[in-house]
Amino acid sequence: MPTQGDKEILPNSTQHNVPAWTLFAIFFIIVPLSINMVKEKNQGTFVRLRTNPVSYATVLGGKTLVYLCVCLIQFALMLLVGVYLLPTLGLPQLDVSGRLPLLFVVALFAGLAAVGLGLLLGTIAKTPEQSAPFGATFVVILAAMGGVWVPVFLMPRFMQHLSNLSPMNWGLNAFYDVFLRNVGFGEILPEILLLLLFFVIA
Repeated sequence: MPTQGDKEILPNSTQHNVPAWTLFAIFFIIVPLSINMVKEKNQGTFVRLRTNPVSYATVLGGKTLVYLCVCLIQFALMLLVGVYLLPTLGLPQLDVSGRLPLLFVVALFAGLAAVGLGLLLGTIAKTPEQSAPFGATFVVILAAMGGVWVPVFLMPRFMQHLSNLSPMNWGLNAFYDVFLRNVGFGEILPEILLLLLFFVIA
């Protein structure tokens, strides 16, 4: 939880819900990505791609770039919801003034982590029936652990420690830092590095 001095800063409903549901949507990209990879393997498209005079890293890089762009578009749409739609429902307006570059940096690395997980699942799964239910269930578990539905500071102490294992929690903490503490890049670097490491390992 972000702090200022010795005092914890609690997010309002908009500051929690916009980044939380953005991360949920971003990580759900693993379902279509993994299904697409499984279909490529089953239909022989993957074999044809490997016969092209490009490295496997280029093939994976193309997938990563496309799905990362989708993640960033989702993020931009959710910011618009927080700025323009939620205030009409009586909720606080999301203040993004001066924060957009850092917010997109966090979204970029969260998207990389999600795409990496999708590539891993698509590589392991043999059929769409394996990848779709497992991917959706795994995202829901990561969301529940990471504080998407119930903020981490409201969870029991055991769950607060467990939430540190979820990449959604790393992204959410980075968003909290930007929204609540108005920090610079250096302060969110630990969470960014964790998300990048998760992408590389996956």
